[in-house]
Amino acid sequence: MNNFELNKEPKIESGFKTPDHYFDTFSEKIMQQLPERNHKVIPIFSKRKTWTIAIAAVFVISLSIPIFNALKTSSTELDKGTIENYLTNHAEISDDDLVELLDEEDIQKMKLNYNIEDKTIEDILSTNSDLEEYIIN
Repeated sequence: MNNFELNKEPKIESGFKTPDHYFDTFSEKIMQQLPERNHKVIPIFSKRKTWTIAIAAVFVISLSIPIFNALKTSSTELDKGTIENYLTNHAEISDDDLVELLDEEDIQKMKLNYNIEDKTIEDILSTNSDLEEYIIN
């Protein structure tokens, strides 16, 4: 195989050539060939439309905040624990005041039915060392 060296071998010239100073006036020639048209520029966002949308958004938010707060705090039901804590921590309410406020139906609901046998009570009292405290109270 023969050694091939790029610098010593005769180079093949390209068949394409541009005239001298062709690109100096190229852009001017192209611009002269184009037709002159004045296009109307239509902006994507107009200022008036942007302001209208901003005002509408502020209006909607200002109306939705009071409605959201009203829906959030509309629950007036209290849980049983809250009521019990209120009643136990306020000394100005006596048992008599509470009984006056209750209906007969409420009192019937509060009655508990303890079905405890006498033997069970005796066993608890006999094993409990605080028997004297139960007798006194």
